[in-house]
Amino acid sequence: MLQTNSRHNRSFTVLAVVALLSSGIPAFCREPAMNGGSVPGEGIALSATESAVIAQTNAARARSGLPPLVADSNLMNGARNHARWMAHNRNMSHGTGVTENIAMGQASASDATASWMQSSGHRANMLGSGHTRIGVAMARSANGTAYWCQQFR
Repeated sequence: MLQTNSRHNRSFTVLAVVALLSSGIPAFCREPAMNGGSVPGEGIALSATESAVIAQTNAARARSGLPPLVADSNLMNGARNHARWMAHNRNMSHGTGVTENIAMGQASASDATASWMQSSGHRANMLGSGHTRIGVAMARSANGTAYWCQQFR
């Protein structure tokens, strides 16, 4: 007679279901990977894309002799919500009440950051000496278009 450990089987089943479900969930809806420590923050979970945008923004700041921006949980939530809203509505427009850079269609974090750096207004937001905190996000519309958002404080 074969004996099984029901607790082990339940754990395996849960893991299998999670693996199956996560493969079909849009990237912007998935739980982000934990920040590996390359971006200063409050222990906030960041996706690789979010980490890359913040790291590239901070590299531009370093080249200008400015201190790095710190990932802020409120700004991260705001940027994520706004990027999702833009992607869902296929509407690139600014939110209110926060200094913000937005973009649409760039294929990567590097492309989005480079695009912002080529615009004097966006560059001024990224290199603003009064800013100390940042939130960033990227979300894709149903047709795959990337919508990007950076928020500063």
